[in-house]
Amino acid sequence: MRRAECVIGVLLAVLRVTALGAQQPTGTIRGHVNDGTTHQPLSGVTVAVGSRGTLTQADGRYLITGVPAGTDTLRTRMIGYASAKQAVTVVGGDTVVVDIPLSPQAVSLSEIVVTGYGEQRAGNITGAVKQVTAVEFNNGRLISPEQLIENKVAGVQLVDNNEPGGNLTIRIRGATSVNASSEPLYVVDGVPLGTGAGGGISIGRDSLNPSAGRNPLNFLNPDDIESITVLKDASSAAIYGVNAANGVILIRTKTGRGEPKIEYTGSVSASSVTRLPSILNAAQFRAAVLAHADPAQISQLGNANTNWFDLVDRTGVGQQHDVVVSGAGDKNSYRLSVSHLNQDGIIKGTTVERQSLGVNYQQRFLDDRLSVRTNLKGSREFDRFTPGAVLSNAVQMGPTQPVYDSTAATGYYNWPGNNLTSADNPLQILNLARSEGTTYRSIGNAQADYNLPFLAGLKATVNLGYDVAKITQQVFNPSALHAEIKSGERGYGYRTDPSQLNTVLETYLNYAAPLNKVPGNIDVTAGYSYAQSHAEFPSLTVTGLSTDILGINGFPTAQNTSPGSPNIQESKLISFFGRLNYNLNDRYLAGVSVRHDGSSRFGPSHAWGTFPAVSFGWRISEEPFLKAFTPISDLKLRASWGKTGNQSFANYIQYVSYLYGNGLAQVQFGNQFVSTIRPSGVDRNIEWEQTGSYDVGLDYGLFGQRFSGSIDWYNKKTTGLIFVVPTPAGTNFTNFITQNIGSMKNQGIEASLSASLLRGGTSRLRWTADFTVAHNTNELTSISANGAQQIQVTGVAGGVGTTIQVLEPGQPINSFFVCQQQYQNGKPVEGKYISLADTIASSCDAQSLRAFHDPSPKWVLGHSSYLSYRNFDLNFTLRAWLGNYVYNNVASNLGSYQEVRRGSPYNLHASVLQTGFTTPQYLSDFYVEKASFLRMDHITLAYNFTYRGELMRLYTTVQNAFTITGYSGVDPTAGLNGVDNNIYPRSRTVTGGLSVRF
Repeated sequence: MRRAECVIGVLLAVLRVTALGAQQPTGTIRGHVNDGTTHQPLSGVTVAVGSRGTLTQADGRYLITGVPAGTDTLRTRMIGYASAKQAVTVVGGDTVVVDIPLSPQAVSLSEIVVTGYGEQRAGNITGAVKQVTAVEFNNGRLISPEQLIENKVAGVQLVDNNEPGGNLTIRIRGATSVNASSEPLYVVDGVPLGTGAGGGISIGRDSLNPSAGRNPLNFLNPDDIESITVLKDASSAAIYGVNAANGVILIRTKTGRGEPKIEYTGSVSASSVTRLPSILNAAQFRAAVLAHADPAQISQLGNANTNWFDLVDRTGVGQQHDVVVSGAGDKNSYRLSVSHLNQDGIIKGTTVERQSLGVNYQQRFLDDRLSVRTNLKGSREFDRFTPGAVLSNAVQMGPTQPVYDSTAATGYYNWPGNNLTSADNPLQILNLARSEGTTYRSIGNAQADYNLPFLAGLKATVNLGYDVAKITQQVFNPSALHAEIKSGERGYGYRTDPSQLNTVLETYLNYAAPLNKVPGNIDVTAGYSYAQSHAEFPSLTVTGLSTDILGINGFPTAQNTSPGSPNIQESKLISFFGRLNYNLNDRYLAGVSVRHDGSSRFGPSHAWGTFPAVSFGWRISEEPFLKAFTPISDLKLRASWGKTGNQSFANYIQYVSYLYGNGLAQVQFGNQFVSTIRPSGVDRNIEWEQTGSYDVGLDYGLFGQRFSGSIDWYNKKTTGLIFVVPTPAGTNFTNFITQNIGSMKNQGIEASLSASLLRGGTSRLRWTADFTVAHNTNELTSISANGAQQIQVTGVAGGVGTTIQVLEPGQPINSFFVCQQQYQNGKPVEGKYISLADTIASSCDAQSLRAFHDPSPKWVLGHSSYLSYRNFDLNFTLRAWLGNYVYNNVASNLGSYQEVRRGSPYNLHASVLQTGFTTPQYLSDFYVEKASFLRMDHITLAYNFTYRGELMRLYTTVQNAFTITGYSGVDPTAGLNGVDNNIYPRSRTVTGGLSVRF
């Protein structure tokens, strides 16, 4: 009763105040605030008159209602701009329009940065956040959005698989999981992609090989992107809770501004191979076979001089055309973009072709109080992949053998007989086999923002979004293919048609307290989110084909047809979240956030988790004792702590599922072995992994922000790591179970510097240089796999059952697990190793295996320069990795003379000329190479001019201009796990283009 009386009393007081306010005539003030120099709209500017105030929106608009009639002073304030005052007269019932230009003082501090569920001025941010805008993006033939910020953000490591449109992996401050995804969460215009980290499903990518296939973000045309913001620490990412353990990447697409205009951009490109595996030529191969093979192999030698890579690689030609129509009126803005891309790979047959469409529309109603925005993105992408084993066969096929054989049914030469160990003609595979697919994907959302009339600064937002993808992928090996003849399958086909639909509903309130209502400024957000995902993964495998001709509806009839097991995945995530940011006198800053998530991926007792974060900032440069020291224009100390989660696991792992047909669990009845249907082993107490993170940073600016940057130290620890653990088989015949058994930590430092070295002046030469440096140390701190303290991972080509990496406490994850080779006069001694007891061992066994380096670089350095002179501009990006190692699996697999004694001799890796190995030494540390490198990633030269009054831009870009490295293999990045096993070669791409604006 007492509580009810209090509530009624408050309501009566509010009604009384409202009634009194209604008795006094009031008016409205609206307008725009922009940069007085660039005329660009400014977001987040405090605009106040009397006791009423608000903040400008993204397009610089502001609206203040309920202003008492009469003359008053309109005041504006924003960090980095001089405060402005302007007299204004308000007439009751009327609207006054006041547009305000602000004079910049320290522009970098006033930059508006997109954050989770809102925006903040850069000077007010207390977490580790970096925003990269369009003027800083990389240029060239960029198919995937992530390429725009490659080497632009300290602590962000990007690795691609070198294929056109190929998958990209990103690590923000190191990996946080072993079996779950370590990919960040992507959010595009407020729509989270996929069901967690990694961007959703894509063609050719699966859980066993997440770095393969195409990038799931390829549907998004990079030219449609306005800014990309990286939330690196837990305090900034925790607002996304269980999906944010690996950081968050926020992508904002372009909107219409200004007068109506049409823009066209067209470009053409040519790509060439930069480096191929080092293998023997025909003369060297012939000598090796004569010296080390048996008569049976020697008799098979031909007289040709064939370079198989010359037959399978090519110059990859590409083109892209973009047309954009955009503009903005007093009440709306619009942008429509259409794009066509076609890019051939440097291996014959590989290509990516994409048509994309983007629509952004915004309409304002009710005297600008209500804003409705619609963002739609969609694409069709056709991909053609390298058919299986083309690259490995180009390495292994004997260079003394001819390409064609007129007596063969297909016209291609292959080794005589059907020996399973012989290599196959890679050109035959390229021309007869097929691996291709088509992806349709679309995301979109409708968002409504309403500024509530009864309380200035209070805004309600409703956001409804979707993400839908449909894929068709097909692999076809005709029966005439030599590999099919050898295997006896007589033709093989595989088809999969995965699809996924994700929907999200979010609603939240934001209150940005107007000036003079509270001490300082307060910004509060509270909301609710509901996300649902439904995915299906049907598949079909056929063998024994009746013909080699594909039918209109798919494969020809086959003797053996095996539909995949039904695979339907559904998940839901319900969340409540809140955040409070406080700013006292632009000097003392604080932020608190919390998210409470409920996920269907875990059992009822562990479905819910709470993820809090707290951060503080002190703008020391605003203190009186430092204000007089003019060389320091900004100095901010910040510290944060937060906890995030990871739910990027398979669904239903807490439930018993029934599996059919595993050969490890068969029952013998007499002379017959029968497959079983058996329950899986489960741990019903399994829960999500959690990552706690500390961050201490210093943001600085010198000489009026001519030099600015940040320095960060971080420490993050992940607990409850999920492993698939071997366990004694029970009545369910399984000896594996998924459990939380481990922990790991990442610790590092980051630094960045942006320097405006030349500012034009009389020379008209401008030069801005950016530098980044990051150092990360990863360590697996504990595992408890039924007493085991080592889990060996990552198989290698050639050594059946051989693993090359290890998970071991005290070591970085995926450390190489090898034996220390004994050397004599700089040459490895075959079969001689140094044991853990520091004695000479005659074999590489358990007493000699040790953790030895890891694939992750210890230091990542970056540099970008932006220069302009009159109508010319030049920019380039350099990248360096220091301390990373790569296992050269091509060398270890083909690095011994044993390979020429196969049924038909394999070609050899050139390292055998140095080692003289007669038998494989797969686990020798000789093959773990230091792969530090310096690479010129991008160089762009452009000329800007007008023609008949229209702005035009001519440009040329070189990507991967050069690489300096001591690594002997194809690419010193070698994918994510650091194993170079016939990876797709890296290309050098030259692009020329023209942009026109009407």
